[in-house]
Amino acid sequence: MPAPVTNINEASFEEVRTARGKTLRQLDLSGSHLGGRIEDLPPGGTSSIHHYHTLEEEHVLVLSGSATLHLGTEEHELREGDHVCFLAGEPAPHHIENRSSGNFKFLVFGERNPGDTVFYPNGSVMMVKAAGGALYRYEDYKPDQ
Repeated sequence: MPAPVTNINEASFEEVRTARGKTLRQLDLSGSHLGGRIEDLPPGGTSSIHHYHTLEEEHVLVLSGSATLHLGTEEHELREGDHVCFLAGEPAPHHIENRSSGNFKFLVFGERNPGDTVFYPNGSVMMVKAAGGALYRYEDYKPDQ
């Protein structure tokens, strides 16, 4: 059976609250092995908490607008047409912040690996994906240990 067609210009975006308490609009395009969504960040919005994955590769493709990529301790400006790949296992935490006066729209996609662990080095949360869900472990993560 052919895959259903979704027109991203006609689809309804869902409004969600991020872990940082901001809201964004997203359109989930995920399948069973590859996760994907289009995020639409308003001015002042952020994509996620600073994090990296042990087993999942992530990609970002900028569709419109401009924003700041926080990668480790560095900042990089993103604009329409830019692509960024976050390799699995690279301890380079990342998130995107919209400091501009307009919306920032991007496609984010990556693997769905049930054994993945997500580290949030600026906080006290680590997420382990197992048994079809996400298990959270609340304790300080120290990368040097």
